[in-house]
Amino acid sequence: ARPSQCSCDQTLVNCQNIRLASVPAGIPTDKQRLWLNNNQITKLEPGVFDSLTALLTDLGLDSNQFQALPAGVFDRLGNLQGMDLTNNQLKSVSRGHESLHQLSHLGLSDNRLKSIP
Repeated sequence: ARPSQCSCDQTLVNCQNIRLASVPAGIPTDKQRLWLNNNQITKLEPGVFDSLTALLTDLGLDSNQFQALPAGVFDRLGNLQGMDLTNNQLKSVSRGHESLHQLSHLGLSDNRLKSIP
């Protein structure tokens, strides 16, 4: 099963450009890439990515409208290599993302950041 408005292939869940206000339920857990770019997501709920766990390597969240990242929201994504948070309204990035050992690309441009820990 997958969110009805998203499309999937063997490695990707594509939920781009569909005016989502939140991360949809029912995202398949056997994919490596999740694209939620260019939506209207204003808030990431704590635990929203917890079921996606080990396989996910790339997460696209650019061009949404969220202002904060809940503590630990990415904790279970231990194999994440790339994450794009560009073009949001982020005012700060908290500490506590130490579990992202594989992360090699983090896009944070075009936000409202005053400092990065």
